[in-house]
Amino acid sequence: MSLEQYSYLAEIIASIAVVASLLFVALEIRKNTRESELANYGSVVDRYMAVYGRTDNIELANLVAKGRESYSDLSEGEKISFGHYLEQMCIANEGILVLSEELNTDRDANLALFRKHIRYHLGFVGSREWYDEFEKVRGFPPQFAAAIRDAIE
Repeated sequence: MSLEQYSYLAEIIASIAVVASLLFVALEIRKNTRESELANYGSVVDRYMAVYGRTDNIELANLVAKGRESYSDLSEGEKISFGHYLEQMCIANEGILVLSEELNTDRDANLALFRKHIRYHLGFVGSREWYDEFEKVRGFPPQFAAAIRDAIE
C-alpha cells in the first residue's frame, strides 16, 4: 500500500474510533442520568420515611390525631409540633412534584399522587386550619403553594 492509502485507512479508523467513543460517552451519560434519577427517588422515599417515622412516637401520633380534629384546640406548644409535622409532610410531598418534572415517568400520574397525598394530610379540619394560618404567616414558594391549593380545593 502506498503512503496515501495508509493515510486514508488511518482516517477511516480514526473516524470509527470517534464514533465508538461518542457512543460510549452517550451510554455513560444515560447510565449516570438513571443513577441520578434513582438517587433522587430514594431521597424522596427517605423524606417520607423520616416524617412518618416521627409518628412511631405515640405522643406525637396522638398529637397529630388531635390536631387533625381541631388545630385551634391545641396548646401553643402542640401547635408548633403539629405544624412542623405537617410542614415536613408537605415538603416531603414536594419531592413528587420535582420528580415528576425530572423523571421520564407519567407526569399526570405523579401529579395525581401528589394531590392524593396532600388531600389526605390537609383534608382534616384541623390540618386545613393549620394550612390556612401557615399560608398567611409563612407559606411555601408560590408554585408549590398553588399546587397545594389545587390539590385541596
